[in-house]
Amino acid sequence: MFKLRIFISAIIFSSLLIGTSSIKNETRELEKKIDVLKKAYAQKERNFNEVQLDYYYLTSPSMIEKKIEHLGVKKYI
Repeated sequence: MFKLRIFISAIIFSSLLIGTSSIKNETRELEKKIDVLKKAYAQKERNFNEVQLDYYYLTSPSMIEKKIEHLGVKKYI
């Protein structure tokens, strides 16, 4: 009876130990994937901000006036 309890306790402990390590490994893999996605998102956000800045600069009224003056009204149209 006493050996049966120890055996069952050892089996439960072993299964919980294995389960914990497998969950820990899955969590580590998910964290790595999240880090990769965060880096990609930050890069795309930087690129978007640069493109937006370029767009605002190129479509500003002063830049359009400079282009018209440089090209002439007929060529600009």
